[in-house]
Amino acid sequence: MSKPRYDWWPYVKGMIRRYPELREEYAALHSQSVTANYSGMPRGGGAGRFIESLAIRELPSTKQREYEAVHRAIEMTERYSNGRQRLAIIKMVLWDRQYTMEGAALQIPCHYKTAAQWHSEFIRLVASYYGLMD
Repeated sequence: MSKPRYDWWPYVKGMIRRYPELREEYAALHSQSVTANYSGMPRGGGAGRFIESLAIRELPSTKQREYEAVHRAIEMTERYSNGRQRLAIIKMVLWDRQYTMEGAALQIPCHYKTAAQWHSEFIRLVASYYGLMD
């Protein structure tokens, strides 16, 4: 029996691959500027209520949903007894792109089929958090 093909599979893999960039972009939105104000104007001469504007800045809605789906999947995977190994597979194969599935399985070490199963379970978990699974 063959495995079902999902139309969303490549999209979710791309979403996972983009996660490190989204994480940096998200962190940049929520960090304070430490540059000194040289304008001579009180309160920086810019829009007031800086802390409030800092708190409400978010990524665009699609990027925010993608970031949250992957982030929640990472948090859930970390709770597994073998969560570190599972995330190491994802890191080596999708984020760093330094190993194939076989090479990553040898680095953990685990069997290729186990690594492939962890990989596909993570993709399905992200898809469910994004709302693509019925």
